[in-house]
Amino acid sequence: MLIDLTDITWGIALTIWVGFVTLYLSRIIADKKGTYVARKFIHILGGGVVAVLGPFVFSSPLIPIILPYILTIYLLLHRKGKMLSWFQDKGDMGEVFFTFSFGTILLLSWVLIPSFWDPGNKLLYVALLPLFYMSFGDGITGIIRNYVYGKRMKGNWGSLGMLVLCATLGYLLLSYVGLLSGIIATVLEKYGKLDDNLTVSFGTFLFLILTLRFL
Repeated sequence: MLIDLTDITWGIALTIWVGFVTLYLSRIIADKKGTYVARKFIHILGGGVVAVLGPFVFSSPLIPIILPYILTIYLLLHRKGKMLSWFQDKGDMGEVFFTFSFGTILLLSWVLIPSFWDPGNKLLYVALLPLFYMSFGDGITGIIRNYVYGKRMKGNWGSLGMLVLCATLGYLLLSYVGLLSGIIATVLEKYGKLDDNLTVSFGTFLFLILTLRFL
């Protein structure tokens, strides 16, 4: 059974939580710290919380796959109409790429590793680490950079913070392969030519799945 009552209950609860973070809490943060920091808090408190809880509260990845795509459509509709100006930026579709990447990484993992959705299976972290890097790693680097430099820029202190966090998470969850993926995540965030919600998530996912599943 792909969805049960518990899945539906948790799906509703986490949707309400993400809505609270996105539509209320991030407004407060934006008023005090600006749009850029508000976006990073949504990464951490929205996407990050769902990524951590997901495998423990959902019986399958189906709802965690569907909901980010629904949110992607919602965000795109606002871009066509009245933008959520406290975190959406006309010149930056990062929030759309974030939700798209979140759902797609889980979908690809389910297709390529059908049994991955199990906290006892190390291959679960082939999917989760890219989401952690995109949520927590990219989130913390933006907050550090805003604090140190007072503006949006690819400063080294932010990259150092991301490196420490991502490399530590990677090592704890997938040993040395995970550590290397954390380093790759930091390099992709700093030097990638595309939006880092795409490069960090898909780049580290590709590395991890090739290394742990197919090589």
